[in-house]
Amino acid sequence: MHVTSRERIAGLVLARPGRLLGMEPFMADVVQGIEEVFDGRRVSLLIEFAADIPGEIEIWRRWVANDHVDGIVMVDLRTTDPRLAELERLGVPAVLLGGPELQAPITNVLVDNAEGARAAVRALADLGHRDIARVSGPRDMLHCQARDDAFMETCAEQDVQARVIEGDYSEDSGREATYQLLTGGRLPTAVVYDNDLMAIGGLAVAKELGVAIPDQLSVIAWDDTAVARLAHPPLSVVTVDVHGLGTIVGEAILAVMDGGDVTTYQVPKPTIRLAGSTARPGTRLRAGS
Repeated sequence: MHVTSRERIAGLVLARPGRLLGMEPFMADVVQGIEEVFDGRRVSLLIEFAADIPGEIEIWRRWVANDHVDGIVMVDLRTTDPRLAELERLGVPAVLLGGPELQAPITNVLVDNAEGARAAVRALADLGHRDIARVSGPRDMLHCQARDDAFMETCAEQDVQARVIEGDYSEDSGREATYQLLTGGRLPTAVVYDNDLMAIGGLAVAKELGVAIPDQLSVIAWDDTAVARLAHPPLSVVTVDVHGLGTIVGEAILAVMDGGDVTTYQVPKPTIRLAGSTARPGTRLRAGS
């Protein structure tokens, strides 16, 4: 067992673009779960924000040079990600949240993003939707790629027309993508958003354009957060126990800081919870209407 005279610290950097520089509801719930595990165990969570991956790495280097952290939680694995090599160079215990299964010398907490996308398409197809759009997060994130691929494959299997527009997880990007979808030549009857903030932006644009939710447009959002439940109408969601996910991350980082072996933690598969934002396709939208 690792013994130390001081409180231990696990560090988490969130690399977000300027308009999202802060903690979105999903990460707030994850952090709450981590801190619940740390409570009473002489471990604290240090959180900093960076505008990009190089900024995140600089923070890591400063932490390690000044002996500020005993472990690092890494999120949002990218396609070509310099952070894995940097963690190896720094030699600090670390845990990766998310990403598909990968061969990496790091403990990871694995979420089945592909299954969440498949379940969303199936739920909408079962309601009768045959033209579904997806507003994704940044496509260089591997979990977004896994969702994209599964979304397109399942739409093809269900004989559903599909398209994907890239967002950045901000409410503004949800607004922009939804405006593009609802003022184009071919209008979807349903949209799946990669997070609750983009979905909230989408609901606002639909209201501005006079598009009724869910009669004319059904909406499903990723993550069962308070934001999704308090939306009007309440959002149908791809639901993962986000707080529970945070507790798994907390236990995982404690284990690696105590010298535990590299491990993959599996979390329960995502499911769909339908609420007021989804229905059978109603009045078909016409471009410009």
